Amino acid sequence: MLIYLYLFAFGLGGVLLLGSIFIGDKDTGGDGGDSGDAGTSAQHFDHGVGEGHGAIAGLFTAFFSLRFWMFFLAFFGLTGLVLDGLDLVDSPTFALVAALGMGLLTGQGTVAVFRNLSHSETSTAASAADYIGRSGRVMVGFAAGDLGKIRLTLKGTTVDVLATTEEERGFASGEEALVIAMNDTTAVVARAPGI
Repeated sequence: MLIYLYLFAFGLGGVLLLGSIFIGDKDTGGDGGDSGDAGTSAQHFDHGVGEGHGAIAGLFTAFFSLRFWMFFLAFFGLTGLVLDGLDLVDSPTFALVAALGMGLLTGQGTVAVFRNLSHSETSTAASAADYIGRSGRVMVGFAAGDLGKIRLTLKGTTVDVLATTEEERGFASGEEALVIAMNDTTAVVARAPGI
């Protein structure tokens, strides 16, 4: 009797996993207009799961995650099929307990891994404040009020940013420019003191 339960769980979990791999996460009704980067994909998949509730509460909130149930069903069913279906253990009760344990372990582990990935992804993204006070080299020269481009190093990565200036004298290619403000994605630059 349990073999049918394992077969059903493995089939349903496998279909959900394959669907998430090939179709991807297209859930747009979740947290309110996030873009489709890796961090937000993880958050959409765990829609409704609270973030800062601590480790113990995080174990229980994982049960509200679609990702948890996909992995739980797939690995619960697979473990049960292997242990009970191939008669690798004598007791069906032991096979059931092992299948439940494997399903819980993989479900919880997967949710924890994706939450950590989403946190590390968002923590490495640069904010506007990270640009201010940085100096960079002008790549495309520009006059006052016009747009140009500067290249600077931010959090270990080389970044090209649109730039403008309010100074009367513009910037030529190759000069150093100091970011004094950010207007959306455009840096407002000035000459560094002493230049």
